[in-house]
Amino acid sequence: MKKNIGIIVIIALLLTSFSASAYFYVQAHEAKRQVESLSGEREELQSQKAELAEEIGTLTQQLEEANNKSSNPQTTKTNGTADKKDTNTQGTANSNTTGTTSGEKVVYLTFDDGPSNLTPEVLDLLDQYHAKATFFVVHSNDDSYKTYLSEIVKRGHTLALHSYSHDYGKIYASADAFLKDFTQLDDWVAEETGLHPKLYRFPGGSTKGGKSMVNAIIGNMTAKGYQYYDWNVSSGDGNAKTTTLDIIANVCDNVKSHSEPVVLMHDSAGKGNTLAALPTILRNLSAEGYTFSSLNETMKPVQFNH
Repeated sequence: MKKNIGIIVIIALLLTSFSASAYFYVQAHEAKRQVESLSGEREELQSQKAELAEEIGTLTQQLEEANNKSSNPQTTKTNGTADKKDTNTQGTANSNTTGTTSGEKVVYLTFDDGPSNLTPEVLDLLDQYHAKATFFVVHSNDDSYKTYLSEIVKRGHTLALHSYSHDYGKIYASADAFLKDFTQLDDWVAEETGLHPKLYRFPGGSTKGGKSMVNAIIGNMTAKGYQYYDWNVSSGDGNAKTTTLDIIANVCDNVKSHSEPVVLMHDSAGKGNTLAALPTILRNLSAEGYTFSSLNETMKPVQFNH
């Protein structure tokens, strides 16, 4: 009898231990799920922050253009935007050579935050319309994406630099932090392609990060032979709520307001609406007599006023 009682006690202890282990396993699994969920939410918030900054940059540019028009109503418009006038005092490498000759209608499509799984499809669509574009790339750990860097160049487009981390908190902590991030990206692109592109774009545009810091960055980069580009037409695809039809209208309607429209778009993962809009954009603008070229170092860059 005592032996049976002992066995029962052992079984009860084992069951208790098992129940406790199962409980802690469930709790640990739930904690892990919550951490992963919070991590995903953090990445989404960072992405939304970046998108909002780009929209702010575009709105700032549009406001400056409206102010310039109202203050100079009798001035004949010769450059598409105020940021292309010779008012830049930050030492950037502006050239007197423009991207087009008289009478030409050229659009400069630019794609930020790639490469991604969408990039090959973007390249194929551009090929169909004999269109050239500029890709401001970010670092990727995906080995399959790395080959797209060389493919961009192989197909005759301009490969340009954007950011290694695209983490605003890191890169805009100081001028040194920005330059460190940029050097990491430059080294990565050189390792994968053998190239050191000389065109770059500030994440969120050149009005991001504070005037004195941005001026310090521009001065340093210009001394090294780099030239930055902002934009004067936004597709609006930085906002997740922008539809395919919105993107088409934003681009096709607004390029007509500029003699040399530089269009901000994205080929990063998740930008399916941009990919869906691209064929119509290419078709409609081609029908209106536009051609599509990539940016280069001889052009006078589109830059926000500071």
